[in-house]
Amino acid sequence: MLPPQLPPKPPPTEPTLNPQQALILALLATCVFASAPSCIRAVHLDAISLGITRLGLASAAMTIVLLIQRKLTLAELRSWSRQTWKAIVTVGLVFGCHWVLFFLSIKIGSAAVGAIGFSSVGVQLLLLGWLLGFSQVTSLDLVGLLLAIVGSILLFPAFSLENEQTVGLAIGILSGTFAAFLPLLHQRHIAVDADLRIWGQFGIGLAVFLILWPYAEWEFHARDTGLILYLGLVVAWLGHATWTRVSTVLSTTTLSILTYLYLPGALMVSFLALGEKLPGRMSFGAGLVLVANALVLISQHRRGALSARASR
Repeated sequence: MLPPQLPPKPPPTEPTLNPQQALILALLATCVFASAPSCIRAVHLDAISLGITRLGLASAAMTIVLLIQRKLTLAELRSWSRQTWKAIVTVGLVFGCHWVLFFLSIKIGSAAVGAIGFSSVGVQLLLLGWLLGFSQVTSLDLVGLLLAIVGSILLFPAFSLENEQTVGLAIGILSGTFAAFLPLLHQRHIAVDADLRIWGQFGIGLAVFLILWPYAEWEFHARDTGLILYLGLVVAWLGHATWTRVSTVLSTTTLSILTYLYLPGALMVSFLALGEKLPGRMSFGAGLVLVANALVLISQHRRGALSARASR
């Protein structure tokens, strides 16, 4: 008599944080991201060479981590499934396109235009998550999102829709679209080791970003070394790695509202570190964003909807 066949094992899933832990880490990552604009303004490298350097440092750091964990041995590489390769390449291509388009929107339009276009990521993530069945959206969520949008508009400086700025704005919105797809991809591929997805995000993303190499100026000042290392290892590597991990735990609705904390956070860092003034209009806008986040997060917590469906 043949022995009974065992049922197939379920696909492995990464150890996940609980929603409250993930929310705290997401807020910490947002604080780290908020420090980037002030640091970038203080560095003499142009946007393209700085982007290549940051992704290069993040890729190198993540490669070292995987080598120490023995996840990049020849035997491990041979054992990777088609799903693993698909996850690594897909998240890397999407992340790389997001960064390339964001820097192009700044170069063609301006820093403000790029930020305005990219700020659409919150709306796009909310709608994509809802349409593709990743999360539910209530009327209270939509009210909170509307408040966040109004607050963000008040935070932006005035700009005119001239030809170049219009093109830059369109590219910035497209950059936000690619960024909005990233959490969905990470939730879709939650069975693939998180470290491998993070490594692919940086490595493949760097390969995409290298197409802008001919436009980099590489004006390096030795006194900028500390800030460059901070932008590459802390903001790019640790910040995005943390955001990737919480993206598989928190719902897309929660993530979408959290993205609006970046701008008031960046303005607060500029106020504290660089002494830049915050006009009353901007202060009111920052307050609206904070109220919107509190409204949506309280609603999500009460309904038990903070966590992503993939991690439940």
